[in-house]
Amino acid sequence: MTGWDYLKAFGVALLLMVLNVAASFGVMWVWGTFIEPGHGQAFYEAAAQRIAPWSSVFIGSLLFFAAAWLFGVRKPQRPALAFALTFTLIYTLIDVAIIAAAGALLSVGYVLVIAVVGKFAAAFLGARMVKRANA
Repeated sequence: MTGWDYLKAFGVALLLMVLNVAASFGVMWVWGTFIEPGHGQAFYEAAAQRIAPWSSVFIGSLLFFAAAWLFGVRKPQRPALAFALTFTLIYTLIDVAIIAAAGALLSVGYVLVIAVVGKFAAAFLGARMVKRANA
């Protein structure tokens, strides 16, 4: 990979972070609108503390699979697996730093581990799909 690829991987990591946070807001909107409507703001904020990390596990994994596949297909000469694992590592470092700075590392620790493993596995599988498609 080139230096430009590492910069692109950083951009992809940031894009995935924005999309993952937006998806968490979407999950909370659906939950608050259709599943548990009619409560106060404090109720939904407390619920978001429980629900948002889990949406990151499931939706985040789908996003990482799609990104690894998409960015691998778009530039077949770049090693898809190395690129996918690089943007996943960058994402993980940023995510852990934000969670640690918020003082929530211990409260979401096990969910964070599950999310990280899921994202790495999804990125790996997405990149492997590219390799099969190009073979």
